[in-house]
Parts: sequence; C-alpha cells; structure tokens
Amino acid sequence: MRPEALSELQIDAIREMGSIGAGHAATALAQITGRPVGIEVPEVRLLPVIEVPRALGGPETLIGAVFSRLLGEVSGSVLFAGTRGALLGLVDLLHNRPIGSTKTLGSDEESIITQTGFVLITAYLTAIGRLADLTILPSRPAFAFDMSGAVLDAIAADVGMKADTAILVQTAFSTEEERVDAVVLYMPDPDSLEVVLGRLGVV
Repeated sequence: MRPEALSELQIDAIREMGSIGAGHAATALAQITGRPVGIEVPEVRLLPVIEVPRALGGPETLIGAVFSRLLGEVSGSVLFAGTRGALLGLVDLLHNRPIGSTKTLGSDEESIITQTGFVLITAYLTAIGRLADLTILPSRPAFAFDMSGAVLDAIAADVGMKADTAILVQTAFSTEEERVDAVVLYMPDPDSLEVVLGRLGVV
C-alpha cells in the first residue's frame, strides 16, 4: 500500500498512532533519565521508502540508527535514527550534562544509544499494538553509523525489506534546558500495514 493510495481517514489514523507512540516513548525516556522529558511531534509523514534517505538530510548524510525487525502479528522493520550531532546530544541528555559535552561516538556511546533507541522503539510498538489490538515485538536491535543511503541499503539486504511505505515520526525530546531531535521510522510490509489499518477500522 503506497502513501498515495491511503485515504485522509487512514492518514489521520496513522498520525494518531505516531503521536500516541511518541507519548509512550517520552514516558520511557523520563524513566531512563530520572527527570521529566517533554516531547513534541512536529510532523508525522508518510513517504515512499526510497525517499527516506532524502528525508534524513540526503543519502550522503551521516546518521546513527538503531534497527529492529518486527515480530509477532505484523512484519516489517522499525528504525530510530538521528544525525551524529543529535545522537551525541542524546548521550549528554541521558547523562544529565550540557549538550556538547560528548565529542565522539565510541563503543560506550553506541551502547547507550542502542539501548535507549531500543527502549523507544519498544514504547512505540507497544502503543501501536495496544491501539490496534495486535502483538508487535521488536527483534534484538542492531546499531549502524553510516551514510543514510547506505544504512537503508544494508537493512534492505539484511532482511529483504518489502515495505514500500515509511511512516516518519519526527520527534523532539526536551528537558527544561536541552532539546534533541530524532526520528522513528516505522516501515511495515504492505500486507501488515493493511492489517494494522483494518484493526483500526479504517480499511
């Protein structure tokens, strides 16, 4: 099911799904940091998967991404991604120190980002599952740092990605002092997107 084939009612349902998922993710992040974390969802957008690299700043933009396959009653993949600067900021936010303190993405930083990204992915999927009354679980996460086009190519080669539509949830996490921008990309296989929309009663 391609984006242009979706009705306005279906697109509204998907936007609502993204907003509710973001709320769950904010709660999870607040539990990790031990302090309130605000969240804004300035944009929930549907786009063809081939246009995802451009939405992330261009195919040659360096990004870090936490990737999981979808398990359970639907199939596909989900990605938590941010630019290098955003991910360094996320590490600072998690350590409760000023943005800009972390300068490099070493193994410790990759581990923190992977764990945090996985928690956020799980929060999103839990929200979608509850809303649609479906069991949706993430596989063990993997981290990649590369150009956005290369990251998407690697995922497609690894799992034989069938999705033609991506749901991009632009997400901004903030405390009173800091703000970190990232995205969650939900890429269900075509049949699975129809299953989710069917459970939401908008097929």
